[in-house]
Amino acid sequence: MQQIAPSSVPTDIVHRVHHKFWTYLLFWSVVAGSVIAVPAYGLIYGYSWLDWTMFAILYVLTGLGITVGYHRLLTHRSFECPDWVKACLLVAGGWALQNSGAKWTADHLRHHAHCDDPADPYNAKRGFWYSHCGWLLDPVPCNDERFGSRVMQDRVAMWQHRYYAVIVLVGLALPFVVGFLHNGWKGGIGGFMLAGVGRTFAVLNSTFCINSVCHLWGEQPYGTADSSRNSWFVSLLTFGEGYHNYHHTYPSDYRNGPLWYNFDPSKWLIYTLWKLGLASSLRTASSGH
Repeated sequence: MQQIAPSSVPTDIVHRVHHKFWTYLLFWSVVAGSVIAVPAYGLIYGYSWLDWTMFAILYVLTGLGITVGYHRLLTHRSFECPDWVKACLLVAGGWALQNSGAKWTADHLRHHAHCDDPADPYNAKRGFWYSHCGWLLDPVPCNDERFGSRVMQDRVAMWQHRYYAVIVLVGLALPFVVGFLHNGWKGGIGGFMLAGVGRTFAVLNSTFCINSVCHLWGEQPYGTADSSRNSWFVSLLTFGEGYHNYHHTYPSDYRNGPLWYNFDPSKWLIYTLWKLGLASSLRTASSGH
């Protein structure tokens, strides 16, 4: 039987297979660690007040890194800020283990351009499982470079993209180091399990609810052009991102919840940065919202 020379195998196929392998390995490692190892460790050894405190703090930091840094700043350019503020937001977003800001931006821009179409990377028409996390394991190929071309000109985003793996490792090591300094190996492992692995799983799934829940269930007060919906409950988990129907109607608005009583800590953070002189050019849909 004639063997195929390695050089004859298309490099793009090799790259996709390699990427899919590591994606599967990482995905199932996080799932297994969070569903089995994290509860088991808690039942056997228990988690300290420090573990839970780090869980809460890192949940907020990494969640806002995604909503404010990745989403409203990098993807939709709903405001501007100094490079060092952007770097801090992108580092926090990197700790959420949702790819680099550049890759996240390209996927999300494609979602807006092709919402509910076959080219939508997390197409809700394919069901809850696929839009929630199945798209990571069975991604829709995309060779359209326009979705990533703009962010590739951003030097801070490209810095974060190059050092993304290091940033992820630092985010996982941080709770271990803090716990270890507080209570030795037991404290280190407890901090890593709960505030590292468990917190990552929690942030991932809360964010994934925007792609799944907010395209399947909820209200559409601002438009019915696509499947986007508002969910106040998802907004509680994602710092305001659950007002998804408004966001799809006015994607460049720095507010996802435009009304004063909407729970949108992301817009409050952006507004606070503006008041402190650390943000500018805040964009809104219109004076009527």
